[in-house]
Amino acid sequence: MIKSLPDTSSNKPVSLSDVEKNRLASRGRAGLFRLLFWQVVSALIVACFFLVFSGTNAFFSSLAGSLCYLAPNALFVIRLALSTFKPEGAGAGLFLVFNGLKLLLAGGLLWMLADVGGSYLNWLAVLAGLIAALKGHWLGMLVWGKQFGKML
Repeated sequence: MIKSLPDTSSNKPVSLSDVEKNRLASRGRAGLFRLLFWQVVSALIVACFFLVFSGTNAFFSSLAGSLCYLAPNALFVIRLALSTFKPEGAGAGLFLVFNGLKLLLAGGLLWMLADVGGSYLNWLAVLAGLIAALKGHWLGMLVWGKQFGKML
């Protein structure tokens, strides 16, 4: 015979004071900018690696590849951070729409990068810079460990 756990769920909505709402919104904004910071740091580390081992062409190619993601992501982060000042906050619809626009803009920037500087680029460096920018939060987790998740 299987015993069921008691139902501890409550149908009452959670009510937060204005101070608690502001504290949560502030923590969310800080987390957004912290993630963006670590993406920039990881992109710069990879670009400096290419500068040392492959020269200036690979350095600028890596920066260009990472900027194809960092620029749209920075706009996305700023938009989300601004929406935390509204009483209703950022909705799921806003998140999905702007995330889709971010991806389209990043793809368009990569397309433009290939069209304008295709023969001058070091494509390995472009790809490495793009991946470093995409996965920059891993560096934050490596540096801060378990505390990184609590900071977000």
